[in-house]
Amino acid sequence: MWQLLILILVILLVYTTARIKRDSKTKLDSPNTEMVKCNACDLHLPASEAIENDDGWFCSEEQKCQNL
Repeated sequence: MWQLLILILVILLVYTTARIKRDSKTKLDSPNTEMVKCNACDLHLPASEAIENDDGWFCSEEQKCQNL
């Protein structure tokens, strides 16, 4: 009888641990950032990493030069 009780407790412990780990993965630590699309290659990237020009956003200096 006590073996069944131990088995139930182990299963409950595994279930609780798995649920806590799953819930912690869904939280994002980084704040939302604006995403922009490169006019040359249609790549989406954060605005902080993109290069802005009069023609729009570009993912690199080379892409900006190709689109002139």
